Amino acid sequence: MLLLAITFNACKKTTSTATGTFLMHLHTDIDTNEVDDTTMLYKDATGRHISIAVAQFYISNVVLTNVNGSTYTIKDARILKNIDSEQYVLGTAPVGTYSSVTFDVGLDAATNALQPTAFTTTGFIDNSSMWFGSTSQGFMFLKLQGKADTTTAQNGTNLVPFSYEIGSAANLKTVTMPVRGSGSYATYQPYILTAGGYNYIHLIADYGKLLSVIDFKTQDSTDTYTTNPTLSNTIANNIPNMFRYEE
Repeated sequence: MLLLAITFNACKKTTSTATGTFLMHLHTDIDTNEVDDTTMLYKDATGRHISIAVAQFYISNVVLTNVNGSTYTIKDARILKNIDSEQYVLGTAPVGTYSSVTFDVGLDAATNALQPTAFTTTGFIDNSSMWFGSTSQGFMFLKLQGKADTTTAQNGTNLVPFSYEIGSAANLKTVTMPVRGSGSYATYQPYILTAGGYNYIHLIADYGKLLSVIDFKTQDSTDTYTTNPTLSNTIANNIPNMFRYEE
């Protein structure tokens, strides 16, 4: 009987899968200028001067693509990014080599219908700062406030405040990052995740690129539901263009 027990135990197979942790490091930029001072004007790619006081958005539904073609969705990964913080934990994933990442800017329909206290995010600000105030309208997926120079000379003499609050199911946008090691990112190495280890996904959020579709003289505000909803859609459609790898 003892021999049988030993033989049985020796033949048992483990079903555990080794995992590591992914984090996301998100920079706030205007073109190639990192926003370090919320009162300072920064130049975008077209020469316009912009300052950013508030820059917040949700990231959810994070999907990693392995070099073997398989994908893995990080369970319950939700980030609420703000301008003052750059490092956020996404969660665990199986060990492997990953070539790209896909994520949503915004929240899924079920989460968007919750009260601010009914779900958690990785972040340093409260969900209530992004709530439109009712479960029927849900949350701002992206909130951006600042000032822009509207003078032809860009001499800082006529700064116009702007405020953009983007939400609603129609404005949930998916961002698919390029494959690392190809195209413009040919020199960028894939992400290697080891057992018990961690790796960072370094991204730049370029608000100069996001606002490239905006005429600050006539398009200085939207809140999706009541003020200039068409402008909200225009900005939301440009969200996938604002992200690039840092390294």
